[in-house]
Amino acid sequence: MDILLLMLGFSVLAALIALLGKILLPRLTEKSVVVSELVVYPIKSCAGTSVNDATLTRLGLKWDRSFVLSNKAGEMMSQRKLPKMALIKPTIEEEKSCLKLTITYEDKKHVEIFDPQKIRSKKPVTVTVWGQKLQAAKLSEDAAQWFSSILGIECFLATTLGTDIHVRPQKKKYQTKPTDQQGAFSDGFPYLLASQESLDTVNAYLKMDGEKTIQMDRFRPNIVVKNVSKGFAEDYWARIRIGNLKFRVSKPCDRCVMPTVDQKLGKRNKNNQPTRTMRKFRQFQWTKPGKNAIFFGQNLICDAEKGKIRVGDKVTVTCGTSAQGLQNSMMTRLMVGIADILGFT
Repeated sequence: MDILLLMLGFSVLAALIALLGKILLPRLTEKSVVVSELVVYPIKSCAGTSVNDATLTRLGLKWDRSFVLSNKAGEMMSQRKLPKMALIKPTIEEEKSCLKLTITYEDKKHVEIFDPQKIRSKKPVTVTVWGQKLQAAKLSEDAAQWFSSILGIECFLATTLGTDIHVRPQKKKYQTKPTDQQGAFSDGFPYLLASQESLDTVNAYLKMDGEKTIQMDRFRPNIVVKNVSKGFAEDYWARIRIGNLKFRVSKPCDRCVMPTVDQKLGKRNKNNQPTRTMRKFRQFQWTKPGKNAIFFGQNLICDAEKGKIRVGDKVTVTCGTSAQGLQNSMMTRLMVGIADILGFT
């Protein structure tokens, strides 16, 4: 009996050591990771702007996906069906109490100057993002006509009713706190992180297939990092810290057809690349059992609702996962809890 208890004790101790190893391993191997690029996409599914620093809000980076184009039925529009949206380039300037939204498309230009408080005082419109009906403020008819003429579809431009009052709660299984939001009009999370080394890995496979290499903009991340130990090492991250801001790595990002859209040309790749090549090495069933998906990047939720991220900020991995791509598994959640208790995060 004593021998059995001793063996059981050793087994439990070995399991705890193995668990602690998985918690700490990414922290020990990822010592030089830094933010290499920050990108804000003011209008959902349109071009982004690289910035040196970005302010955090409860909905994600300030201005990120804070505008959305909707058809006359209020349904969101995206590059999935309209790849030319990649060529619509918005920029935002704050002028006292007003916002100046400048939008270009090839040689066409539209400038929208408005007081956010005034347009939000009007009757809100309903826009639908992936089945979710969200209250929003509609911008001018001039903007609606400009976009409709470019896209060939009757549509309108809308924005949030306000960063502090926009309501879009995060799914409970991903929440770290009850106030977590999915973002303004993003697909489901306020932040998307990707590493340069993962892109390099994709490009290496594309070269082997005799295909052209691609840029990071195909995957449209907010936060790009570099100096990761290897491509897709972030599959094993559960908790990270960027500067002094703590983030939960919620899940790997499963990709749709949008990475096949050349963001400089506004056209879909005829060979369905990089999707076709990525099926060979990045197709898993991590988020939907029994259903394959291609993964690139990691969806994040920040513990804080304000702060600042800068290019060059150090990235520290404070807790690993139970296995590759299983950020939301029960075991990983347990590991994150242990890491929090031990003060690792």
